[in-house]
This record gives sequence, C-alpha cells and structure tokens, in this order.
Amino acid sequence: VSAWQTVNTPAALDGLLAEARAAGQPLLLDWYADWCISCKVIKHDVLGDPAVQAQLQGYRLVRFDITESNAEQRALLDRYQLFGPPGFLVFAANGSEKTDSRVIGEVKAGEFAEHLARIRSEVGL
Repeated sequence: VSAWQTVNTPAALDGLLAEARAAGQPLLLDWYADWCISCKVIKHDVLGDPAVQAQLQGYRLVRFDITESNAEQRALLDRYQLFGPPGFLVFAANGSEKTDSRVIGEVKAGEFAEHLARIRSEVGL
C-alpha cells in the first residue's frame, strides 16, 4: 500500500511540492477533511482499490487535511481555485500542475484508475 504524507499547512505543502520537483517525481495531492463524507468513501473504497493502487506507483502521495478549515487553509483553496474537498490535483515531475487532469468531487475506483493510467506519460511516469 502506498504511503500518504498528510499535511495541513500551506508551508508544509509547498515544501513537499518542492521536494517532489527536486526529485523529478510526480505528485498526487488529495484534498481531504474528516467532515467530508465523500472523502472518507474515496479514502477507503477508491484509494484502497488494487487497480488504483497499481496506478499510484511512482507518485509522491500527499494528503492536504483541511478539516480545521482555518483561514490559512481556505486561502490555499483559493490559490488552487477549489471549492473544497474532495479533489485530486496532479503535479508533473517538473512540478507544474496538470490542471486539465484534476479530479474534483466523488470518483469511482475504476474511473480513477483509468484516469491515472491515461495521464502517466504526461506526468513523467
């Protein structure tokens, strides 16, 4: 099972994005909150799915926990022009976000695995 690093401040997220870029590693960013029912379903049913797990190989996996929903966290949502969780943002090996590859809202495991398979070459995997 792939290991997710959980952060809850913009500074911590920026640090992990910089590390992934320096390592030339694509990064998958999961927007998560404890109060988000869809997030919990995705965490257990989608991310735990073997087909999805296979496609996550090679990514730096980061979960941004916005449970507190404080001003600093909401400012980060604004920076990425997001309404809130759930959502996945994909960053290529060069550190640039593939905005056309975002997955916002609920997603089924099969769809998500196919999406990740389609974009592998685009992100540098």
